[in-house]
Amino acid sequence: MSFEVLFRRELPAGVCVAVSLPEGDGFPLPAGLHPGEAAFVHGSPAARRTTFIGGRLALRLALAGVGADPDSIGAILSTPRGAPAMPPGFVGSVSHKRELAVAIVARAEPMPRATVGIDLEIRRPLRADIAARVLTPDERAELADLTPDARAAEVLFRFAAKEAIYKALDHWVQRLVSFQEVAIATAPDGRREARLALTSPEGPFRVELHDASDDGRILVTAAIERL
Repeated sequence: MSFEVLFRRELPAGVCVAVSLPEGDGFPLPAGLHPGEAAFVHGSPAARRTTFIGGRLALRLALAGVGADPDSIGAILSTPRGAPAMPPGFVGSVSHKRELAVAIVARAEPMPRATVGIDLEIRRPLRADIAARVLTPDERAELADLTPDARAAEVLFRFAAKEAIYKALDHWVQRLVSFQEVAIATAPDGRREARLALTSPEGPFRVELHDASDDGRILVTAAIERL
């Protein structure tokens, strides 16, 4: 079904909602879409229109999940850097693949002390080895002894974790952060950790990662606080 809720989860970073996406472009606009959002994406390519609509529906459902008044929320458009322009008092992030869109929302101060990011990846074989682009030299050395399948899965996870971090960081740094400025590690207790090595004098930041993946999907959230 198109634009159906696949799940709602309360995660450490906030409320997460996933919405299914239709195939093709012959779908009616869902009832939960704000007219301003429909106008904003009107005329966009079908794929862009589908993911935007799914992401906004997921955001609105997640906003309701953290206690927002639906009647008080106007159109959720985009910032100049492409992030969702969240209503005051909330932070949020979206991610999508062809078949679904996900959103994470949390309450925040009017000027947030913490921001959130989310990334979704589908577990499938990669067409090319992206390790050299995504991982730092130390990370590549750390994974060198893994089997090919385990290494590929770990590379994809770290890609997703870094994407979630970049989305949460963007509010603070307002620039493109390279893959080489973030390293992902596994703590002795199994928790995932991020180590930032930003090339500009920004921060310091505290990063909290959460792995909400399941059998078919990699789903990672990041919450970032400027110290």
